[in-house]
Amino acid sequence: MRLKVFLILTVLFLLGCATTTKTPIHKLVGKTTLRVKVVLLENRNVDVGYQKLAVREFEASLLKQPLTRAIRETITRERVDVVLITRKDVQKVRSGSPEEIVRIGRESDVDLVVVVEPVSVSYKEKTYTKEDKVCVRRSAKVSVSARVSETKGGNVVLAGVYTGRSKANQCSKGMKRTDKLPSKDGIVIKALKEAASKFSREFWGNL
Repeated sequence: MRLKVFLILTVLFLLGCATTTKTPIHKLVGKTTLRVKVVLLENRNVDVGYQKLAVREFEASLLKQPLTRAIRETITRERVDVVLITRKDVQKVRSGSPEEIVRIGRESDVDLVVVVEPVSVSYKEKTYTKEDKVCVRRSAKVSVSARVSETKGGNVVLAGVYTGRSKANQCSKGMKRTDKLPSKDGIVIKALKEAASKFSREFWGNL
């Protein structure tokens, strides 16, 4: 079974190689060990706490190399490593301008800067009936912009807006209960994890 899965992934990888013409990020930078830093570009319309959580989730996602990347390295024999540079407090930036990126690169000795800007975070809670049960549904949707720039000239090498969704339901006979539901923060964090995971897959795929 494992061999079958490996073969399928290998075929998908080779098909991807055949259709991809974009220069890998590590070749643009000229290194196979890349020092990376994630910073926050604030959005006044999003809760500050969720903005900081978004940065932490994007940091965590960078450390999870997808299986497809491992297969690529096995086939091409070209290994690329990521060294994540973090700090206790989330670092905020005034803008994602080339000048700002170059400055951060010089001060922190990093090759790539990921500018994370939470675009929107929404949460909903709905109560409804289903036969003789009262149900509660909690859901969240997030949208996060991320731009990866190299620090020599401040040029953007990867950019996108990544969305994440999460939901949970609890139905109880005759009365409304929420004791088994994740909290509002828990639902939002799960959505942020999904957005960060989408970014990670694209980042590693272009590395």
